[in-house]
Order: sequence, then structure tokens, then C-alpha cells
Amino acid sequence: MIPVFSIIIPSYKSDKFIKQCISSVLHQTFDSFEIIIIDDGSPDQTGEICLRIAADYPYVRYIYQEHQGAGAARNKGLRVANGEYVLFLDADDYWVNRDLLKELYNCFKNQNVDLVMFQMDKYTEKGRLLKRYRKKAFPDTKLCHCVHEIYPMLVRDGQVLASACNKCVKRSLLEEEYILFPEGGYAEDIDWVIQLFSRAKYISFLNGLAYAYRQHGNSTASRSTEGPNHLAAIIQKWAEKVKQNEVPDPEVVAGLLAFEYGICMGHQQYLSREMKIILKEYQYLLHYAMDKKTKVIRLFHRIFGYWFTCNIIRFYLFCRRI
Repeated sequence: MIPVFSIIIPSYKSDKFIKQCISSVLHQTFDSFEIIIIDDGSPDQTGEICLRIAADYPYVRYIYQEHQGAGAARNKGLRVANGEYVLFLDADDYWVNRDLLKELYNCFKNQNVDLVMFQMDKYTEKGRLLKRYRKKAFPDTKLCHCVHEIYPMLVRDGQVLASACNKCVKRSLLEEEYILFPEGGYAEDIDWVIQLFSRAKYISFLNGLAYAYRQHGNSTASRSTEGPNHLAAIIQKWAEKVKQNEVPDPEVVAGLLAFEYGICMGHQQYLSREMKIILKEYQYLLHYAMDKKTKVIRLFHRIFGYWFTCNIIRFYLFCRRI
């Protein structure tokens, strides 16, 4: 029987968390799903743990590949997925709503939508709440919304979280529109989300916490030199598409890029010399700021200039980690 949902779990060095991750899916009250674990060349015990679980549950599939990054792992999962709808769950995270799949199923069946977004929060490794992303409730969850009409409001309210993990999507949309993750780098979620919102027509929402994003020592690419450089390259890619009017809702995409641009400004110390020069050319993105935080960055940029604002953001981000 073809499952309703395919849950794709890219995993790399996750033996400490993978059991809880998989268990949060296995304990769902809706049972028509498959779990696809893509082990991205883990050198630890991740593979052994997943193989033991797969031996007990026939709808859990374990696939090993040489280390290629999360983007390649997710794309591989998409290629072998059978479900009508697709979700992504990172191996160090977990679901906190046992009825998530049932609620998603009812949402898709009652409304003709391409994707459904649900709520997530950020936690420490030990489960302490770090950040509540749910600043506002999502728009009316009983309605089908046109993406083109609601996109500006979502960006303005900071609701278009640049994560693939709080979105359930029709697999047919991803296949027909060739919506894939960039491979070989970090910040792949941002690129994928922009593609998704550029091609999806209808969206619905679920309120209530469903996803726990766990931040720990190995989970933030922004602390490496590679993460900010890949993010800057994605900003450059989409800024050029906006400039050439190659995307729907270009000003909204620019508003989303402005937020990510502010993050890059706070990680200048990690950028290569070439990327620092390139990134300065896109300061104009701040003009399209839509959310409150990016509007504050725009104000500081106007008053104090580029480099001073970069240092202010850097200090702010440092304080957030303490």
C-alpha cells in the first residue's frame, strides 16, 4: 500500500539523538507513512541504530551514502519517496505533536492546497526553550489561502521561517516543478523555501507547537566559515533573479533576502575577502525590509553606515548565544 506521508530524515553523526527523532514519528496517531533515513556517511553509531529500528519496522527505510551534505541527502530521499505528501525532519530534532500527521491529512483532504505550514520552537540540547518562533498565530487555519496574496504578510510578520522542516508539501508539486535542494553547501533550506513559495499556489496552516528544533554544538553552520559564505552566495543568486524579474513577487522575495542579508552582515568575520566585496554590492536589499528586525537594521545602516552596523549585529548575535 502506498503511504500517505513520506518523512525524510537526513542524518549525519546523530547517534545521540536519532532514536528520539524516529520515535516521535513512530508514535504518531496516524499510521499511513514511511520513514526514509538517509545516512550521510556518519562515522558514529547512527547506522547501527537505524538498522536495528528498520529491522523492527518495515516502513522504516535506511539508506547509506558517502558524505555529501544535507541537501544531497534530502534530494536522495525525495527520489525514493512514495508518499503523496513529503515532510523533512532533521535527525537531531523531533516532533512534539502526536497528532501532527492526522491534522495534516485532514487539512489536505478538506482544502485543496499545495503545502501546509506548522509551528516550531528552538530548544537546547537538554530541552530548555531557547526561542519561541510562534510570535503570532498563523492565519485562519480553516481556510485555503492564495500564496501570492498571503506571502507579503508572512514575510512582514517573520512567519516564512527559512526551514524545510515546518512544511508539508505535495510530492507531485516538488517533482513537477523540479524543486530540489542545492547540494554541497549550507543554507540549502533558504534556497528551497524561496523556490517553494515561488511555485506553490495554495497554502494552509496548523497552529500549536509541532516541531522541536534542537540547537547544539554541531548544529549551527553559522559558526563555521562555510555557512555564511554559502548563505551569501544564495543571497547573490536570488538577488540577481529579483533584479531580472525572474521570480514571482520579486519585492517580497527581496524582503525575505533582506532578512538573510542582515544575518550575513553579522557574520562578516567568516566571509571570504571576495564574498565581502560581493555582498556589499547588495546593500540595497535593506531597502526592501519588511519585518521589524530588518527594518531596525535598515535604520542603523542609514545612520551609522555598513561596517558599524555589521559590528552591532555581530555583538547582538554574540549576546544571543550567551
